[in-house]
Amino acid sequence: MITLLDCTLRDGGYYTNWNFDTKMVQELVSALDHSQVDIIELGYKSPVKGGRYRKCNDRFIWEVLDHKLPINSKLAFMVDAKDFIDGDDISFSLINDVISNKEDSPFSICRLAIKHSEIEKAIQIGKYIKDKGYDIIVNLMGISLLSNKEIKDFSELGLIGPSALYFADSYGALEPDRTKEVVELFREFNAPVGVHTHDNLGLAFANCLSAINCGATYIDGTLLGMGRGVGNVKTEQLVTYLQYKRNKGNCTPIQKFIDKWMISLQSKYKWGFTHNYMVSGLKHIHPLYTQTLQSSYLNSKRIEDILLSIPDALRYDFNKIEPKMEPKVAVVIPARYKSSRFPGKPLAKIEDKEMIIWVAELAEKAVGKDSVYIATENEEIVDVVKGYGFKVVLTSDTCLTGTDRVAEAALEIDADIIVNVQGDEPLLDPEDIKRVIETKLKYPEHIINCEAYLNSNEDVHDKKIPKVITNLKGELMYSSRNPIPGTKSGNGKRPKKQVCIYAFNREHLKAFTEQTTKTPLEAEEDIEINRFLELGHKVMMVEVDSSTVAVDYPEDINTVENLLKNEHRRI
Repeated sequence: MITLLDCTLRDGGYYTNWNFDTKMVQELVSALDHSQVDIIELGYKSPVKGGRYRKCNDRFIWEVLDHKLPINSKLAFMVDAKDFIDGDDISFSLINDVISNKEDSPFSICRLAIKHSEIEKAIQIGKYIKDKGYDIIVNLMGISLLSNKEIKDFSELGLIGPSALYFADSYGALEPDRTKEVVELFREFNAPVGVHTHDNLGLAFANCLSAINCGATYIDGTLLGMGRGVGNVKTEQLVTYLQYKRNKGNCTPIQKFIDKWMISLQSKYKWGFTHNYMVSGLKHIHPLYTQTLQSSYLNSKRIEDILLSIPDALRYDFNKIEPKMEPKVAVVIPARYKSSRFPGKPLAKIEDKEMIIWVAELAEKAVGKDSVYIATENEEIVDVVKGYGFKVVLTSDTCLTGTDRVAEAALEIDADIIVNVQGDEPLLDPEDIKRVIETKLKYPEHIINCEAYLNSNEDVHDKKIPKVITNLKGELMYSSRNPIPGTKSGNGKRPKKQVCIYAFNREHLKAFTEQTTKTPLEAEEDIEINRFLELGHKVMMVEVDSSTVAVDYPEDINTVENLLKNEHRRI
């Protein structure tokens, strides 16, 4: 008979800091209980800081359960042996602080997580907790790092009298053949064998089946696979398999719970397979390295390079080192020669220098010359740009918008944040570019755009000028070529205009280009930023200097030159 354990709240807590909605937990326990999941692990009992399900205080859990235990399922908590080990000593007083006697607790099972180096002390800790009345299940972590000889050392854990001896594929590195070998070794220890799998290689379920087929009787899972990194084998997979192959369980209550609670959690926390998690599994690298790096701006190749650079001695314990790298920023300036309003605009001379070079030199002051790229479809522009020593990416002549051109160029640029600086804004302040980058670092999931109050020379009714309105958080609500906001009297506040400096993640650019036609409001207003709003992206606005002037028509060149003569020069 297979004993099925669900550890959603414990392993999933690595994303939520072990805080979960009380109603969700109540419905989770009910769903698992009615699906005949044998053991429900609600979290840790730990002295380490964390949310309520990192502590699993008995009084708190009783209140969550409304003082009613599940009918079919037993409740478990996990403790980590290392939390109670101080050098050569064991803190039994700390154990007492964290773990009450069984008679006062809603829990009946304690899962003890240990490493190979902790076997001797784990035996003492396990016996002590068992004397408090709990059944003990021992979890042996990092099994993929151990030789057969080292695995045999675990036979000593039989002294605890455990209900089961588990091995945990902590790095998601096992394959079915090796899983079978490990199960066969564990079966010599005279205790039921359990497996805890992670899905870095996409083999978690296959490893579970391999384990079951050669005699393992305890299996872990989490709902929708929620867990560190890629996550675990899915509880619903295991229940469905057991339901149809072994006439045990019913997956319907679980599926209803998943629909109500888990899909939104996965959308928010985004666990699941990625290339870098697979690299972590193949190289036995702790998954929290990848989880941390993927929450940054770093692209997949750079994450892989960082992971592989971690010394072997430090790969296995995330607490020893936390690799950090500043995101790499590139400024991309789209320069389209075939402008409908002003053909050849990027090469138009302002004083004695092409406009695209004015803009490129402004960007250089913000990020350095090596991080400035001009994206164009025109060979003449390529030659001019190269003559000034700037990098250039030759793009196709089919790009519908400047953002499309930036997105195409970004495919050839090694950067995590792409800053789009329009090539027709020769009076931009480099400090504004820096502010956009700083804001992007503060709001990593937002697109960043700029706004400025219309200056005294600009007409609110001028259709060339996109006007913007924001919410109380400073996020863009809408952009229009008409005067916004409007009032009944027509005497509203001085409006703001869009200033075309943007900061994107690669995901933002990908979403823009995957929308192959203009969205309705984008088409109606002829303003690209509206596409992002219509696609559901958040745009944070940064207020900048109002003296910038966009060159849309040949006559705007004179305006710019006059401003430069009046000491508005930026470079």
